[in-house]
Amino acid sequence: MSSVILIFVFIVWHLSWNMALNQARGLKPLSMEQIAASTVAGATLQLLADWSVWATIALTFLANLAYYGNVVHARFFGHPIPLSHIKQFSRSAKTASSSAAMLIQSAGRLAKRGDIVLIFVWAETLAALFIVGDPDDPLWEWRVLNGALVVLVALTLRQYRRLKTGAMESHLFGMFVSYYFSWLLARRSRAEQERMREESAMLRNEDSEGGGDGDERADDDPSGDEWFGRFKGMNLILIQLESFQQFLLHRRAAGQEITPFLNRLARENLAFTDIFSQYAQGHTCDAELAVLQSLYPLKREVVNYRHYDKKFHGLPAILRSHGYQATAYHGYKGDFYNRRTMMKTYGFEAFYSEEDYLSTDRASYWMSDFSFFEQSVEKIKAMKPPFFSFTISLTSHFPFELEQSLWGLQLDNDVPEPLVRYYQSVNYTDRALQRFYELLERDGLLENTVFAVYGDHEGIGLEHLPVLYEELGIPQSNLLRETNRMSVAQVPFVVACGDPSRRIAHVSDKVGSTLDVGQTLLHLLGLPKIAYGMGANLFSAPEDRVVPLTQFHPGSFATRDALCCASESGDYVYSAIFDREKETMVLPVSGINKSRFEYSREKVNRSEHLIANDLLVPDRPSEVAEGEGAAVQAAFTPNVERLLSIADDAAVVIPITLDMDSQYSGGQTNPDEMKRLESYYRRARRKNIRFYSTIDWDANEQQIYFGDRSYADRLIEKGYKVEPVNPVSLPEYLRGLPDHSLIVVAAKDEASAQFGQRFAREMAEYGFLQLDVTKYRHSYANLIYKNKGYVSLYEEATELPIEKNWPNGALIDGIALPCDLQVISRGAAAGNLSEIKVNGCSCSRNQRGLNFAVVDMETGAVAEMFGADTFASTHIDTQMYRAFKERSSREVGA
Repeated sequence: MSSVILIFVFIVWHLSWNMALNQARGLKPLSMEQIAASTVAGATLQLLADWSVWATIALTFLANLAYYGNVVHARFFGHPIPLSHIKQFSRSAKTASSSAAMLIQSAGRLAKRGDIVLIFVWAETLAALFIVGDPDDPLWEWRVLNGALVVLVALTLRQYRRLKTGAMESHLFGMFVSYYFSWLLARRSRAEQERMREESAMLRNEDSEGGGDGDERADDDPSGDEWFGRFKGMNLILIQLESFQQFLLHRRAAGQEITPFLNRLARENLAFTDIFSQYAQGHTCDAELAVLQSLYPLKREVVNYRHYDKKFHGLPAILRSHGYQATAYHGYKGDFYNRRTMMKTYGFEAFYSEEDYLSTDRASYWMSDFSFFEQSVEKIKAMKPPFFSFTISLTSHFPFELEQSLWGLQLDNDVPEPLVRYYQSVNYTDRALQRFYELLERDGLLENTVFAVYGDHEGIGLEHLPVLYEELGIPQSNLLRETNRMSVAQVPFVVACGDPSRRIAHVSDKVGSTLDVGQTLLHLLGLPKIAYGMGANLFSAPEDRVVPLTQFHPGSFATRDALCCASESGDYVYSAIFDREKETMVLPVSGINKSRFEYSREKVNRSEHLIANDLLVPDRPSEVAEGEGAAVQAAFTPNVERLLSIADDAAVVIPITLDMDSQYSGGQTNPDEMKRLESYYRRARRKNIRFYSTIDWDANEQQIYFGDRSYADRLIEKGYKVEPVNPVSLPEYLRGLPDHSLIVVAAKDEASAQFGQRFAREMAEYGFLQLDVTKYRHSYANLIYKNKGYVSLYEEATELPIEKNWPNGALIDGIALPCDLQVISRGAAAGNLSEIKVNGCSCSRNQRGLNFAVVDMETGAVAEMFGADTFASTHIDTQMYRAFKERSSREVGA
């Protein structure tokens, strides 16, 4: 019986942690799957104890730490630490450090006295290890383990359909098993994405025409809208308020306004009262994605960690393309949520974090909002108008531990303790915001400025929601539990104008979300909307619009008259629907709400499709806009920002392609138009930006930097020597690619000229076994799996054309492909073409030499595309080049 006793003790220990985790998430105490998983864990630990008691103690100790970290995380965020976060932490020590610091600082409020019970349970487990003697019947543990595994497999098969469609929440099987299912679900949830990929050609056409989330009909003719361009030409200061909820506005506690300054802004300017937050695993950084890019957060990963290399063209990029200087500011560590990289990806010229401030003035553990805003004013003063400043506040962040010496409200015992701390924190930030506004006004920075604020997400956590409902007078019942949370998920959005003559007092109850913030601001500034944006400007959005909500299960939505909280199962019939006008629950029957449910799922999936497959910027550059900021960023060469940072002040930088230069210069009726644009960019970027067609080539003596290799032949003809900037050898670049990647290679023209005996031998280590100089003008294709090494799954070099098509899941040398793949190679003797298509999308540059596409084996998404002109060199094409006159080669260090 000793085996049975130990197994039972381990099961109780494991179930206790699962119950604590479920309670932190507001779920039922246990599921059948968790009981089965705990039985497997108990039997496994007993087997381990037979081998080594001390190994069992060490393993349970580490499991305790992991469980408790997840319990603390779930009490605030509503879910355990996601697998994507753990992967990112393992890759980046700086990100892990900044995230751990934030969680540790919040742990004081998240920890509970009752947690000591979990330590006692573990202590009893350890005691049982030493008290219980050697097992009298070793077969017991094997019988229990095998039986539990059978039950677990049976329960897994029961959930097969939900697993396959990605509708099941992986917590159902407990924490450790859930991480396996999280990895599995991240792959299997691509079922709906497959359909989206099949439609990718249609989607790309829609995107290039300005396709949005179905609200694009509101923007067909913005010029006829009275709100369009009301603040044209003005600066923009956009403030993201940490953990601010809409119910705070105009609310009193003990007779005092909680946010008096924000109340005044809302009364005297534009205020939107029915705006829902949008977030998933990334919370604050998800809000930034929604506002700046008008895209939905990803359900199973954080965009900042996985998609920092994508080409976004949202609010910052559009403003910059129209002459704005764009900078972002935040008072916390720059590596938190990978913001230091992501803000540049979003289109900001600069990002200032805590490291760029004097952060000795602290409030609630972090740099105070007062100090942050005051120092930010000095940085904004250095910006050249028109400017866009994006600031992110911090003091009102959970756990709302503002020092009492900084409290601004006199609250009595009638206010519940959790709300007291929240009210004091947001009141402090409100006062800091007022100070910010006054300093801007004092320094004349508001005279021609739009001052807009919004809340990023809710502040009251799951644990204290019942207290909030009671305070707000919201009826509570089991039926209303899901939709009650949705009913307080609104955040404020206020747009103030610093110019009194252009100020507008208007309150709108149009339903919307943070995806609409950027689109609405662009509309007011008279600028083009975010072409791929899923949001709409709130002035002309239709009254019957459906707003998908990503912080709830897929399919959840809000409309003017209804709230729908989708079920965990993904089945519409189990959803909770609340009639906002009649204040009653509605049965989820087929009809308009079911159509809205499906629409919501469709739009969130489409947003993920666009991000994951890097379909945000259309291939064709946008048309030249009116006004001085004519050319759009999409017309620039990909590495123009890097070229501008590398080139010295005197060097010439050509920012656009040769085709675009010809298009601009050939289409201008005014011959001075190109020079006017050139002058504009020089002033805006403070660099010697020139266009090819305007340069006086006889007089020029400066180095020339460019990103379109089409210029190379023309410059060589003019007597320049052309060389790559910061070249990277092909082997070095291949070594830097991530593990668990599929490297797809297709050759064009004469790709083997550089594969002499020495280089061919070196490249054989990377899976290139058949390519050498004897394969002159051959077609060539290779599929290489990189994972702690390089294995060629398929390789062919031939004088004939190569055309291969593999479906998703096809096995090649025992490896399953994660995507649909088409590879075409025609050497110089067979048609001169390179084509790589992943899920129907072209991923080949079709340039001379070897063309590469790197596919993430986990997601099936294209992670990278590059090329190497192996006819002329052994380096990859970084799309950065420098040209100089031969006689000045010593001056440039060639």
